[in-house]
Amino acid sequence: MKKLFTLLFAAGIATGAFATDEDKVVSIRQTEAKKVAVTYTAVPQGTVIVKITDSEDRLVMRDKINKEEAFAKRYDLNALPEGTYSVEVLDESGVLRTATFDTFVAEAPAVFSRVSKMADNKYRLLVSNLEAKEVLVSIYDGGHLIHTERIDNPQGLHKIYSIAKPSESITFKVSTASGFETYVSSL
Repeated sequence: MKKLFTLLFAAGIATGAFATDEDKVVSIRQTEAKKVAVTYTAVPQGTVIVKITDSEDRLVMRDKINKEEAFAKRYDLNALPEGTYSVEVLDESGVLRTATFDTFVAEAPAVFSRVSKMADNKYRLLVSNLEAKEVLVSIYDGGHLIHTERIDNPQGLHKIYSIAKPSESITFKVSTASGFETYVSSL
């Protein structure tokens, strides 16, 4: 956990390198569909308040933080209905930062894909596709496209690909006409 806070702290400093001093102090970012992280990279001068309001400006959560060191805190919004929420960070001087997020959860893709390395130059691709009628499989070796194949009716696809002289970074891209796209590798 300490490592996570240190990482968040360092990421906040790195991304704010060209920001003003005020911008460097507080960062609010959405880490998942219904989770928000607030990072305070300076020593707070007094109490810090984090307020979360819904789209109708009703207060849904208020957190009073008394710290004598920089901190990062995550807020889980899973108990709240899907919608648009604003996160506001205040201290004794007033509002430091405000951000607005949508917590709508995207539907899980109807496509599952996985690659496993079988031998030095053989890769097994598994694709389970419940809705799409075709899948486009593209194979990249070190970022260079080496093979593309369109597969009709790919439900339960299980195919073994032999790649001559593969590098260490073979990646498969699986996409459908409905807009689903994912990259999978055998790492």
